[in-house]
Amino acid sequence: MSAIQPAQSPFDHDRFFTFTVNDETHNGSIHFLTHYAEKPDFVEVLRNSFFRNETYDDARADWHRNTTSFHAWVKAHMLRLAWDCQETLLHHFLKSFPTVCRDFGFPVENNRDTSGAPSQSRLWEMWNQEFTDVQREYVRTATEEALAFAREQGIPAPDPVFRPKERDITSKRSKQRLVAEKTKEVWQQAKPFVTDTFYLKRAENSVIHENAFWEQHAYMGMRENMYAQSGQHSFYIDSQRDRTPSASNHRYQIGKLTVEETRSMLHETTRMLISRARHNSELVGKLWAAIDITKGNPWTGKVERDEDNNISEDWILGYKDGEVYYQWATIQIIGYDIPLVLDAVPVKRGMERADIVDSLLENALDLVDDIELVMMDREFDSAGVKDACDKHGVYYLNGARKYQSERATCTRLCRSEKTVHIEEETVSDGPNRKRMYLPSSASNDFDMENEDGGHETEERTDIREKMRDDLSDLGINLNEDDAQQGFSSLTKEIREDEADEPTVGSKEDAQEYALFETNHPSVTLDDDDSETERIHMVERMVRRYRHRWGIENGYKQIKTFRVRTTSKRHTYRFFNFVFACVLYNVWRLVDLLVKLAIEGENSTYEPCVDANQFLTVAKKYYGLDPPD
Repeated sequence: MSAIQPAQSPFDHDRFFTFTVNDETHNGSIHFLTHYAEKPDFVEVLRNSFFRNETYDDARADWHRNTTSFHAWVKAHMLRLAWDCQETLLHHFLKSFPTVCRDFGFPVENNRDTSGAPSQSRLWEMWNQEFTDVQREYVRTATEEALAFAREQGIPAPDPVFRPKERDITSKRSKQRLVAEKTKEVWQQAKPFVTDTFYLKRAENSVIHENAFWEQHAYMGMRENMYAQSGQHSFYIDSQRDRTPSASNHRYQIGKLTVEETRSMLHETTRMLISRARHNSELVGKLWAAIDITKGNPWTGKVERDEDNNISEDWILGYKDGEVYYQWATIQIIGYDIPLVLDAVPVKRGMERADIVDSLLENALDLVDDIELVMMDREFDSAGVKDACDKHGVYYLNGARKYQSERATCTRLCRSEKTVHIEEETVSDGPNRKRMYLPSSASNDFDMENEDGGHETEERTDIREKMRDDLSDLGINLNEDDAQQGFSSLTKEIREDEADEPTVGSKEDAQEYALFETNHPSVTLDDDDSETERIHMVERMVRRYRHRWGIENGYKQIKTFRVRTTSKRHTYRFFNFVFACVLYNVWRLVDLLVKLAIEGENSTYEPCVDANQFLTVAKKYYGLDPPD
């Protein structure tokens, strides 16, 4: 609540306010200068904000005040509240930008001094243990006032763009205008997501602004098949900047980033996007995720080989189509939640799939700790992968390979005319592991007689109808012939993978059944269950696997955002892929906001804003604000 301002002030703008704690009203104020050294954003607003002497009974010892003022902590936590982030991200930001840290009031000697940046634990202690209720409410109210001031000045502020405005959508043209407006707004708000978490390792006397690299990369990523060489010239013509990076400098500076540095930047950017999505009740509750490996364009350059003519390159890997590729593994949210890419890692020759899963889950669970189920294809069928899932406390649902023992089981199932079969393995330090055999074709199996001589045809027909309805809900429409195939639409992907594998025993029997593995507790092995009950149980579990295709669809769109290159430097190629993931994630956020503005809810997986619409609008803004 704003209060009346005094007439005289040495500042360009003053905001006086009141706030209430435990029925007691307090006065507060925050003051601003508007001569910004950089293009103004909310960080610049805080750097040029000032306070009077109110500390609201700051009880710390004098030596505390002499080292770090109360208002330095106030500014730091104002930024945290505005960004809705954790203390860890705030610590990394302040450590990465010593000049901002100094302007906030922390003891920083020079532009390279990071020793004065407050630690994550100290930031947490100040807010949760040393600040009083009155001081915390003062910070919250001051943050609201600073955000309001920024909006009044036309300066992008973190929050309002992520809260959809009430709109009356009455025509296709209105929807198109809304898409354009939301895309522009979110792209403008995406600037701190990139510029505050992405960085380059350049000399301090660099003359080209770092943001020019990110603008140029976003510009190239939004144009089909654009390389750095041609993209640099096009960006220079379109940009308002006097200086832009050359193609060689662009590749060199970005290529200096290590894999872990690039992953960290994706991690922190995605953390911000998740925080914004959760403002609209997205990504809450139990989530599903998928892990998979994708590849770039075929590598057509020189490939190093050993004396046996085997590829000896660490990062250029062969594929079943005979081509060679750079490859990357990702973990992505799937299902009906906003499908963000949580983490990515380049695949190196000899890297175990278990190590990939372990690394991806570790980073993903730091962002969203409520992943219930992760799905993978048969490429990840190994004991180490299952152990990694157990280690991180997530359930898995994977397609599984059939070796000699499993093929023999398929033969026994065919001879006994069983529809589904479950095997269970007890694990000492984790949930029991189940193997589920289900028919690839069930046109006759659903008409078997039961033990009492009666027919279960009617009930089994109901099962097929239920499956059709379930698949229809997932956007998969089956005709009557498809429906008669029972589980076949769910297992086609598994059988196609098996077609190229050598078989032991009866190949025909092995292909009659598909095999899945899970440790999910919803699948149980109870001798008292009827076959129909087991069919229902397995069907409910396995139909979730259809959602795994969400990650494949994501790869198709990420490919359209990726900058093309002929460089052999794997760090530069990995950055291109990660930056494409960032563009993809922001597209999905734009889509979410438009859905909420038009429909009031995010009820379907299908995007309201397709990638072409997004690119058409976003191209006008290079993905970020114009020059700093």
